[in-house]
Amino acid sequence: MSFLRLNKHVRLAKAAACLSAAAALAVATTACSSDTGEKKYSVPKSLCGLALAPELLDPFLPAGGSVSAGSTTPNSGTKRCDVSVDGKLAVRATQTWWGDGENAATVAAGYDKTDGGAASDDDRFYYAGSGAVGKTASCTSPKRPDQDLYAVIQVFTQDRSDPKAMKKLITAYTKAIEQSSAC
Repeated sequence: MSFLRLNKHVRLAKAAACLSAAAALAVATTACSSDTGEKKYSVPKSLCGLALAPELLDPFLPAGGSVSAGSTTPNSGTKRCDVSVDGKLAVRATQTWWGDGENAATVAAGYDKTDGGAASDDDRFYYAGSGAVGKTASCTSPKRPDQDLYAVIQVFTQDRSDPKAMKKLITAYTKAIEQSSAC
């Protein structure tokens, strides 16, 4: 009788082990599905209300199932737009006021992801593969008479670095700010 009970427990243990292995495989398959390079979402057509062609942002977004964007104001002179894919921060677009004596390269020194970049001939833009800064041409504020408005892009997605695409993105984002109520 004890042999039959032992045999039954062994069969139950094997069945439980098989079910656990199947569940682990299903979780692993689901977790890796976004690594296939497939974007199951539509790339946003704006960064928190600022119109932007999706093909400019697309090179910097990872594969995944969903995308979301939300804005925050960490202080009175800064507005951020965080674009997340599957809940992970992928791209941050920032509008921020800096002193009159600054240029895009000196502002870039204050932001992660802009190392090793290049400045445009007029010093309005500074861009690296995964980060950039642009100085707006004519944005002023009576609240900030001694400051200029800058656009900043930072890419937090691994293996998404493209200086040429970043130059196009920061140029378009800066122009979008110039045409907005922020200016």
